[in-house]
Amino acid sequence: MKGFRERMLDSANERKSRVVLALDISGPYEERVSKAMEVFRATKEEVAAVKLNHHLLLPFGLEGIRGLLGDFSDAGVPVIADLKLNDIESTNLNAAESLRHYGVDAVIANPFVGREEGLGKVVERMHDLGGGLILLVYMSHRGASEGYSLRVEGGEPLYRVFAERARDWGADGVVVSAKEGKKLAEAREILGKVPLIFSPGVGAQGGDAREALKGGADFVIVGRTIAESKEPLKALRGLDAAGLD
Repeated sequence: MKGFRERMLDSANERKSRVVLALDISGPYEERVSKAMEVFRATKEEVAAVKLNHHLLLPFGLEGIRGLLGDFSDAGVPVIADLKLNDIESTNLNAAESLRHYGVDAVIANPFVGREEGLGKVVERMHDLGGGLILLVYMSHRGASEGYSLRVEGGEPLYRVFAERARDWGADGVVVSAKEGKKLAEAREILGKVPLIFSPGVGAQGGDAREALKGGADFVIVGRTIAESKEPLKALRGLDAAGLD
């Protein structure tokens, strides 16, 4: 089996897309799964991957979205679980193994917990299972600077430390805000061509997809702009992020 990074790039090339669809579906609980299916089916030919977070995973669990996961698998679209794993090794490993068992391709984790007895073996286990690990480097909300810009011993900002960890630990990807062009460029310089950079904050949060891709991102993560639109495919195409140039 190809690794997660290769599957992501294959999907992007096949669909001519650099968009990761974030199915952050809110509203009545009894309508969320069907709404997610509706949005995905409308856009599946033009998104490189999908991302799931607590909007669906918390109320329904992996068992409760088995049908949705089957839709993703049938379409050959990679799935990322945005759990921001932030626990001890045994708990992180259990979560990672459960996600892979249900067909999730990669999980997002917080590098703050460290490598030893934190995420080191999670990277290895995900790779053994054909999956990937993506690390947070700089989030897209306004308060991100309160944590990620803190300077550690030696004066280096935390987001640079996290990018270095992703490189050194063998992570498959990182998350860096689409609204932070300078930090995107710094992350790209630290990481080289590997790992992949996933950039949230496009659309509803004010980030520009094309600028993020030009600035070093490999993929943009887009949720509400597409998922809450009456015409999801039209909203997706309006991002101007489909091309690979």
